[in-house]
Amino acid sequence: MRLWIDYITNNTKEPYLWIGGKHYGDWLGIDAHSGSYRGASDIDLIASAYYAYSTGIVIKAGTALGEDVSEYKNLYKNIKNKFNDKFSEFKTQTECVLALYFDLAEDKEKTACTLAKMVQNNDNKLTTGFVGTPYLLYALSTNGYTEAAYSLLLQENYPSWLYSVKMGATTIWEHWDGVKDDGSFWSPDMNSYNHYAYGVVADWMYSVAAGIKTDENYPGFERAVIRPFTDKRLSYLSASLETRYGRISSKWEYCGSFIRYEIEVNMEADIIIDNNKTTVCAGKYIFLGETDGGRKQV
Repeated sequence: MRLWIDYITNNTKEPYLWIGGKHYGDWLGIDAHSGSYRGASDIDLIASAYYAYSTGIVIKAGTALGEDVSEYKNLYKNIKNKFNDKFSEFKTQTECVLALYFDLAEDKEKTACTLAKMVQNNDNKLTTGFVGTPYLLYALSTNGYTEAAYSLLLQENYPSWLYSVKMGATTIWEHWDGVKDDGSFWSPDMNSYNHYAYGVVADWMYSVAAGIKTDENYPGFERAVIRPFTDKRLSYLSASLETRYGRISSKWEYCGSFIRYEIEVNMEADIIIDNNKTTVCAGKYIFLGETDGGRKQV
């Protein structure tokens, strides 16, 4: 891991950014220019964002292993400062997503608002490709726009996850429009129908919609955090996860003026409902919550 960071550091054309080399950019982004497979997002911005993100992972891993990571902490600080000097404006959904999810944006509230408006102004549709899509719903929900994230999740028109389902998909496609409305194919030369990249949405459904998360200080679900985020457009949601410490299940259902939560854990856990935290031991629990979670509106 350190060798990879050192490679970038020694081969970039501009210190503390990742400039130069071959990059695919936001591959298959909807906002790609005509005749290109690359989305419209700045390739140098994407590479530099991942430079920062990867350095942050090295710091976490090194700290966990008892290594001296002071050099990489200093590097990360310089990368983040240089990133903000170089990229002061985010022009695409993916650029906003990376700046938010990788904690690089100087003004997160403004950037999150910009992203939410981009989604809303595009008829609640995404424009992201392989780079932006994995973090898109997280970038919204983590910054107060859970409703906008759900609008993307539940969108049925192209481009969306449910568009492919409506078109008969039983696996994740490589292209948002692998099969078009008229039944024709996107392209005969590069059109996989079993291509997991966009399937990462399932992780958001487990960790945000159902709210099942591990405590980073207790890896492997030795300790859990359960914090579901609901949306009235779904009458209920239920998810379960088998961990090395036992099964976790999280279910919520709209019941008139309140939401009923059923949560089961086999380890100590923090259960957070309507911003109220309850620490529990292994067992089954029922909570009643408010129907208005106070989510931000665009």
